[in-house]
Amino acid sequence: MRSTHDDIARFLTPHAARHHLSRRTFLKAGVATTALIATTGVMSARSVAKSGTPTPVPANAVFGGLHIYGVDPSMEPSSITNFHGHVGAAVVDGTGTWEVTGHAPETLLFDTDMRFMQGTFRGTDGRSHEGTFAFV
Repeated sequence: MRSTHDDIARFLTPHAARHHLSRRTFLKAGVATTALIATTGVMSARSVAKSGTPTPVPANAVFGGLHIYGVDPSMEPSSITNFHGHVGAAVVDGTGTWEVTGHAPETLLFDTDMRFMQGTFRGTDGRSHEGTFAFV
């Protein structure tokens, strides 16, 4: 996808007539935020060292080896071992339409798993740490 100056201007200065946030705009904002954090040194080596490194839960073969489990009261909602705190989880499913000029619209399916965790955990260094994490 090629971005033009007008695309960037629309992203930075949304029109008052638009009252919704499209997935494309949401993803662009996420990419821009990630790039900003990665290039400005917001997450310096000092801040990472202070926060500790969490130990992930064991890999789940059902999810292709990822270190997460389903959103279900009988399953582990956190993706961190030795975690004590608050966890929020949501599964959002739906459809979208992909339209390309000159072609018939195509219906696309999406399935997302989003979680946040805030609390204390035992890091790989064996010490207790506090942290906030998100998984999208």
